[in-house]
Amino acid sequence: MSKRWSALWGAGLSLCAVSASAAITCQPVAPGEAYTGYLTSPGKINPDNGTCFVNKLSLTTHDGVKLTANVFLPKISSPDQKFPTIIMVNSWVCPDWEYIGQAYKLAKDGYIVIEYASRGWWKSEGITSVASPDDIKDVSDIVDWLGANVPVDQANIAISGISYGAGISLLGLAREPRIKTAAALSGWASLEEQLYAQETTNKSNLNLLVGVAPIAGKLDPEVKVLQADLLNPDTTQQRADEIRAWARPRSPLFEIDKINARRAPVFLSKNYSDEMFTPNSTLDMFSQLQGPKKILLNKGWHATAEALGALLGTDNYIYDQAHRWFDYWLKGKDTGIMAEPQVDMAVGNGSTRERLATWPDATVKNMTYYIAPRGDVRFQLDCFCTKGINGALQTSPSGLIINDRLSSAGDTVATTGIPLVSELLSGAGIFPIAAPALVNRAHGVVYNGPKLTSTLKLRGIPKVQLQMRPAQAQAQVITYLYDVDEFGIGKLITHSARSVHWATPGKTISFPMDFHMMSYDVPKGHRLSLVVDTKDPHYAPANKTDFKFDLVFNGSTQATLTIPYIN
Repeated sequence: MSKRWSALWGAGLSLCAVSASAAITCQPVAPGEAYTGYLTSPGKINPDNGTCFVNKLSLTTHDGVKLTANVFLPKISSPDQKFPTIIMVNSWVCPDWEYIGQAYKLAKDGYIVIEYASRGWWKSEGITSVASPDDIKDVSDIVDWLGANVPVDQANIAISGISYGAGISLLGLAREPRIKTAAALSGWASLEEQLYAQETTNKSNLNLLVGVAPIAGKLDPEVKVLQADLLNPDTTQQRADEIRAWARPRSPLFEIDKINARRAPVFLSKNYSDEMFTPNSTLDMFSQLQGPKKILLNKGWHATAEALGALLGTDNYIYDQAHRWFDYWLKGKDTGIMAEPQVDMAVGNGSTRERLATWPDATVKNMTYYIAPRGDVRFQLDCFCTKGINGALQTSPSGLIINDRLSSAGDTVATTGIPLVSELLSGAGIFPIAAPALVNRAHGVVYNGPKLTSTLKLRGIPKVQLQMRPAQAQAQVITYLYDVDEFGIGKLITHSARSVHWATPGKTISFPMDFHMMSYDVPKGHRLSLVVDTKDPHYAPANKTDFKFDLVFNGSTQATLTIPYIN
């Protein structure tokens, strides 16, 4: 027998010895047997690199539910070897082999990787209840299974996932102390915020999630009820509070004390155009983490920046950084990642990446524009000019006592674009465009800023503070922030939506709004325009009928737009 085959048989015998009392056994490729790849030869040791792929596993959980899984094993040279291990949790609708390309790369680098489909998905039993307590108990069951079936290094276990798998990963890290670190990509921090941010539901993404679930899942009927109630403008405040209470234990942000108690290292990645799980609450969570941490902020819609790297194992910046993170925390290898700044962000309308020490970062400053009202269309002798067409964003406070009235009887040209399509295009640098000058003045207000004398590097979450007086109990305000060029064409930088459902008609209320986080360079000579209107195709309406409201300007309580920026 050749030296090569002797080595392979020896590796096989070693692996069998390790797994003699366990479910995982791999065999060497016999002399003359063809090996064309791990997919076509499961259970066989790769003659080139010693890895082995075992699929169609069935893992029994604490309550008897069986989950489907697969495992990649690295090259095993001796029976007493132990290996760092990564648990990979499926995304919504995706199967247990979602990360197969990345899992193979990690196995070649010396990791055990187990991928599994959480309960209710594909051939996994049970129902999908959205990161329920049972889903998180399943994570502990996976850790138990690993200890009984593969040569896992119990001190060096990580968990990772995209989207749904990211949420479960962070919750698993919080509640399972045997997991050392987590890498959560395109996940959520506050499910409450994602479902009902600023009392407004993103109907396009909610309908997408619930609508596609039957393709590969068994959805808990309660989720359909939640969907209907979130989209119903007449849902009671009590029911809204019940939905929030349902979402909180499914929110890693509310488990952060458990993560901080042991200073568990956390790696996060988010995409700017991810309307499904916006970056805002993840940044909030990141700022509260007290242990080692890293966050990537990328161009792209939900999961698009990392999906091909997971499935195909293709070159992928996000997974390259996650791999460095795993090498440092699970192997003790100095990859340099911990010496780098904690925040690594792409410029949304550029081709570069920037790094900030942390978040919030001292280099990010705030610039305040005071919002001056337009009022009614009128001719003013003091300037011998027409007023009331546009309001203004100005650097000094406004003393005008004039209200801007809006009606929801019609929409304006300001929009987030075609749901899902526009988010995908934004990831490629193609932003929704509109000419603010064409906004219907009965249904929207335009507030124009001065021309910029230098490039404005917007970095973070812009905020607008308004005073609003609804004429009914229900109303909705949509705000859009545009980069407007010298021809009056605006590119949508970011937007925000907020609703009221149980207001006192005629009573003025403070109305703060947070935009979605963005990194965007507004060129010199362009201007910012803030557009306010009442409806957008992304969002569930706040009222079944038309409504009106006033934006109130009293001269003493200033309406403002705050822009975070770096020099």
